[in-house]
Amino acid sequence: MAVAPTYTLDLDRNWLPVPLAFPWSVFPGPEQWADEVVDSLLAGTGVPVEGREQLRASALTLQAMPGPLPGAIERFWRTEYVGGPAIIAHLYVTDAAAATPEDLLQLARAGIGGRVQTWTSLEGTAFTVALQAVVIAEIGDATIAAVRHLGVRDGYVFLLDFLTEDPLVLEAVQDELSATFRSIRFKDEQ
Repeated sequence: MAVAPTYTLDLDRNWLPVPLAFPWSVFPGPEQWADEVVDSLLAGTGVPVEGREQLRASALTLQAMPGPLPGAIERFWRTEYVGGPAIIAHLYVTDAAAATPEDLLQLARAGIGGRVQTWTSLEGTAFTVALQAVVIAEIGDATIAAVRHLGVRDGYVFLLDFLTEDPLVLEAVQDELSATFRSIRFKDEQ
């Protein structure tokens, strides 16, 4: 099995990387990471202890939760509206024979089925072929909307994935996620 290409990406200041495993960076475990998240996000706000503990519990829950699809390599938390619904995106990388927009559109439905409502080719990326798709699926009693950014490079498909039941939230984060996906650069380009 080949090794996926090494990449970097830029996150908007409203998005925070969430470790999927520890040790991670300078943090030996999730508790130390959650403490730093609380201290950073609530610095100078005067939020009482109860609010700090709620945020810490949320951070620990989001860190430990499984992704909507197996195999996420990164998780991102939109922290601008802490206290509201959690806004979480995942990045996946898998080897695949995809090479065309049509191939990527088939992969856009992965894990949730449904139908591709709209899609747009993405130019100016580090990928050979890249697109953004909005997928709508009925799962149980809920209508799920996903904005999925997919790109293929050297036999690997990258998927930046965001799922929600709220189309307004999807619309609000779509451009931010597109900018994050477009920021992906590979080691040979840096």
